[in-house]
Amino acid sequence: MLAGTVSAETRIAIPEGSFEGTADLPVIISGITAATGVSFELSYDKDIVRIENITASSEIPGSNVIPRIDNDAGYAKVAVPNTEGISAAEPASLAVIRLTRVGPGGGTVTLREPRWSDTHFVTKTFDVVESGNIVSLETVTPAETVTSSSSSGGSSSSSSASIATPTPGSTATPAVTATVPRATTVLPVSPNDTVEPPPAASRGVAAEGTQSPATPKAAPGFCTGTVVTAGLSGIALLLYRRS
Repeated sequence: MLAGTVSAETRIAIPEGSFEGTADLPVIISGITAATGVSFELSYDKDIVRIENITASSEIPGSNVIPRIDNDAGYAKVAVPNTEGISAAEPASLAVIRLTRVGPGGGTVTLREPRWSDTHFVTKTFDVVESGNIVSLETVTPAETVTSSSSSGGSSSSSSASIATPTPGSTATPAVTATVPRATTVLPVSPNDTVEPPPAASRGVAAEGTQSPATPKAAPGFCTGTVVTAGLSGIALLLYRRS
């Protein structure tokens, strides 16, 4: 009876990374036994990162990395031969890519055409290929929640707003303006036609635009007797003209 062989799933991947300045990003392989070499290509955004160098990892001894890097084009081609055989049943670092960030934002370091060769120098493709992401360093200002309560009627309200950085020289405390509608005051009149003063305002309450009523002044020499005398003189003059 013939016994079948089950081969492990071969995989090559570059993990996700977020960094400033210069950092190392590994190329990880798994599922390979006694491979004579591995090759792959890289493409990346030259306005975000540049490749300084690509070296062999110490996790797989005997490897020799031969890179060809073109940062102006955002492209690199890599060959990793190994006379001792490349074996990685579990995930292991094959090579290390040294990257330097040259611009903001995020991007992808894409793996292209990854292949490996067995002991008979037969070229094979990887079953799973995972490219690496360069995470953007830009962050969003967290929003803070400001809660305000009103004691009137026992009700409360809350609002969420983003807290902005105060500008130097600006006033952080907002001015609150209360508008009091202007009221028309009607002065009560007593039966003897005497104007009564308005009631005194409560303590702590200022009446806006209210002033003491002016006391009418009688014209000099003008009184009730003067009116009566003028009336009688007029009647007498009229009778005199008719006679």
